[in-house]
Amino acid sequence: MAIRLHTFITSQKRYIQIENQPHHITGIFKIIARSKSLYSCEFSDIDSAYYECEDDGTITFYQAKKIDNANPGLWTYLQYDCPEGEEEVFRDSFIDTSINPLIKLSDGQKLPQVALDIYEYLKYKYNHYEYLDIQLPAHWHNQTGREIANLLLEEFKAFKSLPIFAEGVGKEYMQAVLHGFIQAAREILAVNSTVQDFEAAQFDVLKKIQIDDTANLILDYNDYRLWQAALPSKSKAVEYAFNTALSFICRIK
Repeated sequence: MAIRLHTFITSQKRYIQIENQPHHITGIFKIIARSKSLYSCEFSDIDSAYYECEDDGTITFYQAKKIDNANPGLWTYLQYDCPEGEEEVFRDSFIDTSINPLIKLSDGQKLPQVALDIYEYLKYKYNHYEYLDIQLPAHWHNQTGREIANLLLEEFKAFKSLPIFAEGVGKEYMQAVLHGFIQAAREILAVNSTVQDFEAAQFDVLKKIQIDDTANLILDYNDYRLWQAALPSKSKAVEYAFNTALSFICRIK
């Protein structure tokens, strides 16, 4: 049986309302912005829209006008398939459904989002989410934490810029390095140590990681353009891998 949900007709679905997250809000804002461009209209001319996020299985609805006793707002739901006739909507009246975040985006402001962990922070910063002001997790939010996070971001960018680290042995090396660096960073921050101590710890991490397979992979590529793209690098891990490969060449000669 079809049901009406925020001006939309749907069937064979169940919906559980959850908090609007920044990526839900920015997702629907992009839908609205696309409509503005397509139809040459203003933000205020868009009466309704929806955005589906495949990553978390949610759907977000935007309603600009009061309809059926429902005020303008934003609603996000987890959605599940169900047999026909068992459709249902589980709402939570305590969730904030204000459209103020959309208005902020329309005014050119960014939405603040505190990363859940340093991995999420690196991912967001690398992908340059234009509508989000990504902030470090609370225990990283000090001068040393920010400086270490910047060093980690340089490592992350360098890895992502080179195809050799996208799969197989190269990807395993990248994952091992980032895990080791982040663990070292946490230990440094836990004892209120310095950035210099972290940089020293980076070299200790690299010495413990199996590097031969990665160095041989670099040699197997046999492409000078890879070396040009990689070096010089702000990444200690990338330079370490390529310098090891270079030492193999010298050993062969």
